This record gives sequence, C-alpha cells and structure tokens, in this order.
Amino acid sequence: MSETLEFTPVYDDTSVKFLESEFARLRGECYVDHAGAALYTDTMIRNIGDDLQRCLYANPHSVGIPSSSTRDIVDHMRDRILNHFNTTPDEYSVIFTSGATASLKTIAETFLFKEYESNRIGRHTGHFVYVQDNHTSVLGMRDVVAARNASITCLGHDRAFQVFEQRTNSRDSDRGRRKNCNSLFVYSAQCNFSGLKYPLEWIKNVHAGALSAVVGDSSTDWYVLLDAASFVPTNNLDLSIFKADFVCLSFYKMFGYPTGIGALLVKNSSSDVLKKVYYGGGTVDVALASEMFHRKRQVLHQRFEDGTVPFLSIASLRYGFDVLSKLTMDKISQHVFSLARILYRSLLILHHCNGKSVAKLYTDSDYEDRNSQGGIVTFNLIRSNGEYVGYTEVANMAALFKIHLRTGCFCNPGACQRHLSLASETILQNYEVGYVCGGTVDLINGRPTGAVRISFGYMSTMKDVETVLLMITKCFVDGPSIKKIPERWEDHRVKVSKKYKTHFCNSNILDHATSSIIDNDENGMNNNMQNSVQNKSENHKDIMTFRKSDNTITRANKCVLQRLFIYPIKSCGAYEILDSWNLNSKGLEYDREWMIITSSGICLTQKHQTNLCLLKPVIFKEKNIMELSYPGMPTIAILLATTYKESTECSIYQSRVCESRVTGVDCGLEVSEWLSLALGKPNLRLIRQSYSRQKKGSDKELSFSSQAQYLAINEASVSWLIDKVTDGIDFKKDTVVHRFRGNIIIKGCNAFEEIQWQHIRIGNNNFKVNGPCTRCQMICIDQTTGKKTIEPLKTLAQEFHGKLRFGIYLTRLNNTQDLLKIGDNIYYS
Repeated sequence: MSETLEFTPVYDDTSVKFLESEFARLRGECYVDHAGAALYTDTMIRNIGDDLQRCLYANPHSVGIPSSSTRDIVDHMRDRILNHFNTTPDEYSVIFTSGATASLKTIAETFLFKEYESNRIGRHTGHFVYVQDNHTSVLGMRDVVAARNASITCLGHDRAFQVFEQRTNSRDSDRGRRKNCNSLFVYSAQCNFSGLKYPLEWIKNVHAGALSAVVGDSSTDWYVLLDAASFVPTNNLDLSIFKADFVCLSFYKMFGYPTGIGALLVKNSSSDVLKKVYYGGGTVDVALASEMFHRKRQVLHQRFEDGTVPFLSIASLRYGFDVLSKLTMDKISQHVFSLARILYRSLLILHHCNGKSVAKLYTDSDYEDRNSQGGIVTFNLIRSNGEYVGYTEVANMAALFKIHLRTGCFCNPGACQRHLSLASETILQNYEVGYVCGGTVDLINGRPTGAVRISFGYMSTMKDVETVLLMITKCFVDGPSIKKIPERWEDHRVKVSKKYKTHFCNSNILDHATSSIIDNDENGMNNNMQNSVQNKSENHKDIMTFRKSDNTITRANKCVLQRLFIYPIKSCGAYEILDSWNLNSKGLEYDREWMIITSSGICLTQKHQTNLCLLKPVIFKEKNIMELSYPGMPTIAILLATTYKESTECSIYQSRVCESRVTGVDCGLEVSEWLSLALGKPNLRLIRQSYSRQKKGSDKELSFSSQAQYLAINEASVSWLIDKVTDGIDFKKDTVVHRFRGNIIIKGCNAFEEIQWQHIRIGNNNFKVNGPCTRCQMICIDQTTGKKTIEPLKTLAQEFHGKLRFGIYLTRLNNTQDLLKIGDNIYYS
C-alpha cells in the first residue's frame, strides 16, 4: 500500500454542482453521521411544500375524488419502492410502518414458528437465529419470540462465516414441502458499526438449509429477515436476485425526510407464515362490536396497516427517490466507499512522532472492495503514551470544527463487544459503575466502552474527510506526525485474506489485520497507562492527592474570595461584582434568572451561538434595571423588579434545562425584537424564571443554571493549566479564567486543592461540595471575542487522561438571606 493517498472523483461535474446547490446549509459544517440519518435536499423540501399547497389530500379510507387520488398516490409509491429494489407487486408487497424497528417488531409478533400436524400429537417449535452483529432492535425480537416458545440461537461473527462456508447444495425448491415448523434467520445487509457488507448469498444458503445443522433440526422451513436499514441508503438491493422473505428499512436513512416512516417488504409466497392478531381501523372487511367476530382484509398490506397510513409522508417519498435516481445507486456506492477508503488509509498510516499509531481501527475488511465494505470508518484514538482517548473528548473537539459524528456503540452492542474485545462480564461490570447505552462514560479502567464512527452519504465530499483528519491531527497527534505503513500489515493482510476470501462473491475479503496491527503494542499499553498515571501523580503530588477528611473546619492557607461573577442571562456575558452581593434560595441574586429561547422554545446557548458571550448585562440596582449591550447595537434596559405577573396578560413559556422542565414569563416584544436583531435569529424571546426549579434528587432550588447553585474556580488551577498550554494559537492567557464561567473565583490555594474539599465556608456562608464540573467544548470559546480555539480543552484532556473536569459545584446549606463579599476568608473540611 502506497503512503500517497489520492482521491479519484466518482461523480461527474454536473452531479457535483447539483449537490453543491442542494446543501447550502452545510457550508462551514462537516456532517459525517449519514448512518444515523441522511440529509434532505433543498429541492426536495421545496417540491414537497409545493405539492402540499397544490394538491388536496384526503384520508384514503374515505370516499370521493380527493380520497381516491390519495389512494392512487399511495399505491403508486408502493410500485415506486418495489421498482427501486428491482422487483414487482407480483413478487413482493409493501407494508408501510413507522420505521425499520417497527417492521422488525411486526415480524417478531406475527411469524408462525409452530405448525400443528394432523398425524402427530403435540407441536414442534421453530428456531430464531440471528448474527451477533445486529442492531438492538433485532435483539429486542428475542424476548418476543422466546415468549412464543421459539428456540433462540446467536451466531457469532466468525461462526456465521464458517457455517456458510460449508453451505449445503440443496435446491431452494425443496422449500415447497411442508415441514414440521418454521424458522427465521435475521441478519443485517450492512453492519452499522464497521460498515461490513454481509454476503447477500446467505439468503439462498439459508433457504437451502445451511442452518439446520447449527440448530440440529432438519425438519424446519427456513425464512430470512434482512435488516437493510444501513445498507439501502448507499447501495443497490436487487430483490430479483437476493430474494429475502422479509426486508425492513427506514426512509429517513435514505432521504433525510420524512421521518417516522419505513417499510416492511414481504415476499408474497412467504406471507402465509405471518399471522396477525390485532386489527385496527381499515384492516377488516367486517367486525361485530357485540360479539367476538371479525374478518381481516385479504390484501396483505391492508391487513397489516392498522389505522390511516401517513399518506402525506408517503406522498413525499417520490422526491427522495428522484434524487437517488438522478445520481444512481451504483455511483453513490462507489462514492461513499472511495471516501471511506481514503479516510481508513489515512488513519492507518498516521503515527505520533514516537512512531506509535494514532488510531485503532475497528474493521472486518481492508477497504479494497466495495462489495464487502460500505462508507463507514469506526475507530478510537490513542495518545502517544498508549492511553486511549475517550470518545466524549473526541466529540467535544469535533464540535469545535463543526463536525457532526456519532460516538458510542451505535445501538449495535454485539459488534461493539466483539471489536472492543469486551467480555460479557466486563460489560456488566461497566454497567454497575455507570455505563449505559448512549451515555457519556467512555473510559472505564482506561479501556473504551465505545468508539467514534464516521459515516458518509451521497452528498459527502472529500472536504469532509480533510476536516476530520485536520481535527485529529491538530487535537490528538503528538507531532510532528509520521506517516508510515504499520509493521507486519501486509503479512497480516495476506494471511487474513486467504482465511476469508471464500465468504464473498468476486473474491471479496475480510481483514482483521488492522485491528491487531494498530494495537501491536496492546500488551504494553496498560503498563504505559499505569506508568503515565504514576508519573503524573508523583509530579503533582502536592495538588492531586486527596487528604483524609476530619470533621474540623480548617483555613485553606490564605484562601480568599478574589472575584465574584453572575450571569444574569443564561449563556450570555458575565457581570462582575466589585464589592458584595445578595444570596437567595436559588444562588446569587439574578444569576441565570433569564434565558433566551428560540421560536420553537429551545434555550439558546453558546454551544450553538458562540456570540452570546458578547451580549453583556449590567445590573443597576438603584435604577431597578438591567441594561443589555451588544456590539453595533444601542443599549436596552429591562426592569429588575418582578413586574411580569403570571396572568392571562403575559405569555408563559416552557423550556428545558438539563432535562428539567422550566417555566418562564415573557419579558416583552421590545427586548424580543432587540435580541433578534442583535443575534441575527428571528423570533427570539427573553423569558424570566417564574417557578422555582429543583435538580433531580435534590431539595435545593435552582435558577436556569445547569447543575448546581454555584460554580467555584481556583485561580491557581487556572494558572497551572495555562502554563501547560504550549501550542495555543490565538489563545489569550489573560482571559482564560472567564472561559470556565465560574461564580466564585478563589485565590491563595494550591492548584487543584479544591478537589479535596467536601465542605467549605465563605464568610458566614456554609457550602457543600457537590463534585467537579464536567467540561465540554464551551471552555474553548473566548468570552471576549466569541471565537473558538482547541485550547484549553486539548491540554485539559491530555493532562488528566480524558477526564474533562475543572472547577467544583457548590450548594449552600443555609437558606437565609446573606451576602458574599470580595475578600471573604475561605475555610474547608
């Protein structure tokens, strides 16, 4: 493999210009989560809007011309879907569902595993077999079919390939004979974790009885359910060749819009093994209300589509198919594979200056053949000392580069467990200490619980690849970087190719080599990590070791309250207190008492609107006003006194802050127009908290603050971190403290001494320490300019092994009115 990486365009100039014109909203953004959801084109949305304005769509169950037209559109879309997959209504039926998951659930609930026989007493139970690397929705089928007495078998990845390598030569026509029971095999056409394309030839092999030996039962008919949700957005599924009995898919993964609609494609000759019990509106020919009698409709889709189908969404599908047909599925497949291939190879040869690999790639192919590999690259990053980088840290850094990617296990626990080499006992132990699917616990005992996934779609570009590589190089490579082929890579590639080449048509190959090569120092990794932690502990022994707590209050050296800040409007600029300030039951008076919400009721934050930090509030208590300023705008004042009464005359808004529902009162049209003009977003509203808010599991009131009443920052800890930053371009060290947006700035303590404290007293006020503040990309926003930098998040993560914590949360123990004053002494216990 050459170290020179070149990208050969797949699309012609016309297609490239078409895509550039259709995704203006992607300018400056890098969207690489197409396995999560595709993106809709501008023209598609315009055409849908025009269609809805132009046409009169009525309920297809009603009578009349509009209803008849709606039925025609729905039926036409069934034909369009089947045509896209190269089949006809004579062979397949389309059942509209809410998505692939609903389709899987339908099969689980209706598939007939048992058959009664007239010449035998009793009944025989069928089998449910699935491949380990499946979506969680497939795993969810197990409990349903187990309750129906089906036998459950999980085929491991390697075992599955071994079974089908020894496939039977029986003919598919043998299925015509009625056997004792029915069995179902479920697998994905493309793994949404690694992008491996599983052989579609397995469908015929299963029909021919290849799994009978696995379950030890030759008296069963075999059916195949193909999960095509990850496959069909970027690949052609030809049902005239690969005749799965059931196929599930979601249209938002193909077109981006509409959401909430998918399809279950059913082979007509296999439909008799589906027995549906429930029936809803439109699915029966006749039903009696007073007696247990009904007759379901004979047409398959009419029998299974309970209630009114989402006919407006169905009518919108044709505009999505128009886009795919314009580009052709073959070109799309080539395009996403080419992008994935160059990203894979770039990560494969990328090394730190000490020669250690930057990425551990999780792959089952060598990215040489698009018949076996899709447009997905999954990996974890590794520091030069051998430590893993947590995927949460990667996600935070990616956000700074406006990269939209996916982290975790991607709802595929089987593939995640296999690629990360996690024992079942380890996963359960991880769960006990806080890991959950979709959570942020990314490293446990130094080992990753998930990974980072880059997935490409038909509108992805080489610029996306470059942006991802730029982010990784700037944030995670201990440079200057070295590009080289991993040692023994070719030897492993040849060895593994020989092992797996028979599993794919056209001599497709699988390759586990990358995972082992990238991790060729795996045996020494834990030692490196332990040494690193030990060295860091010794070097910073004075600031990082925890002291034993007794119940006495101790003066923390000459620790005092140096500075005091409030943030009247959530996520906006700070107002510095120069003398003293009142405390109330929610925290510092006026702190995070207001917030800005969008027209959809979502709180506006710096994560999405960095220039919020330039909106500066100033409190004038004597005038009873808060004055707002913003560059280029005249100032505007709002009243401090609680004059916004909760009555029918005022608008009450509800929003959410950290999963808690909050209620606020609108501050009026004048400030709304001012904010919309200043921030360049229409219909913004300023709301003031009207009801007290409590954090889950706490009896303490909160304002619109995120986690706790107060956030304390140690100036010495900030200075220590600043000294560690070595390559901070445009990093203003004198303004770093503002990036952490603390209320209480402490002076006179040792760096990181605060992490030892359990209780502190500031002046006459007693506080409980709730714990450290977990940080995200917000600390990379310069609060004086609104510009983003990769520091100090990069250094913070490197110095503390990916634990992005800085500052401590406080809750005041006494609820009486009191003051905090600059210069107050600080005591701890």
